Amino acid sequence: MTMDGGAARARETADEVARRSYGKLVAFLAARTRDVAAAEDALSEAFAAALADWPVKGCPDNPEAWLMTVARRKWIDAGRQRERSGVVDADLEQIATAMGAAPEGGEIPDRRLALMFACAHPAIDAGIRAPLILQTIVGLDAATIASAFLTSPAAMGKRLVRAKNKIREAGFRCACRSAKNSPSGWEPCWRRFMQRSRRDGAMARAQTRCGVN
Repeated sequence: MTMDGGAARARETADEVARRSYGKLVAFLAARTRDVAAAEDALSEAFAAALADWPVKGCPDNPEAWLMTVARRKWIDAGRQRERSGVVDADLEQIATAMGAAPEGGEIPDRRLALMFACAHPAIDAGIRAPLILQTIVGLDAATIASAFLTSPAAMGKRLVRAKNKIREAGFRCACRSAKNSPSGWEPCWRRFMQRSRRDGAMARAQTRCGVN
């Protein structure tokens, strides 16, 4: 395969994983870091690393596990960098241990339902809950969400950042002990969320943009 062909294959694989599993990967990371924004940043860096590595070495047999391993390392490295800069995270060692226990090459547990619960916490402003779910679970950017909700990207971005900060600072758990925290429980809950959201024109536009039925 030529270098151009390898790059195209790598991008296709990365795009497919992002469409299928972005929210699953973010939710799994957030369940351990308790920091949605940091989980998104680590995963973004992992995707960037994939687009640099996969065209040269080939796409891995389990792209999700590859991305999770790299994202976990990126998150731990970022936490240690913050410590060296004088920003102390008292839970870094505990969280790093939990991250180290994440699956290496195996099936990644689906924690999207738990992340939805965190995004819909009563302490989160009701007007930002749906946009927050669309970004963390579906992976839409602030500009796309803003256009659907008829607001500016800057204003939407600030509201999303504040909501994620509240989840981190308040220590909302992105995990639940219910048997519903599984694909069989997540999918019906997601469908109900989307069905109720169709009553809102802004949400309908967002669904059209992200191709969710």
